[in-house]
Amino acid sequence: MSLSVALLVGLLVVLFMIFVAVAAVRSARSMSRRPPSMPRADPASGPRAREGERLASASSEAIEDLVNQALAKAGVDGVQVDFGTAHDGSLEIWIGDDRYTSVDSIPDARVRQAVADAVASFNR
Repeated sequence: MSLSVALLVGLLVVLFMIFVAVAAVRSARSMSRRPPSMPRADPASGPRAREGERLASASSEAIEDLVNQALAKAGVDGVQVDFGTAHDGSLEIWIGDDRYTSVDSIPDARVRQAVADAVASFNR
């Protein structure tokens, strides 16, 4: 009887170790995936895609282009605006590594104005 108990305990220990190993692999895989709020475009997905480009709706991407053109024309160097879509569908405005969820929260008045002008131009 004690041999069968020892075998049963040994089997349970082996099954527990397998369970832990599978859970660790799944956890490592999920941690290596990009968060859904920061989807990036595949550089080969189209002529417009840039390295590290966040994906947004076609209209948001068009407004993004207008914003960046306006900033370049205004001589605002080193500022690249990137629109993205959060996992809940809301718009994210990225300036470098900083994320903003509304135009009003952007601290640089030149960028806020460029976004407002681009939206007005797009809506005409």
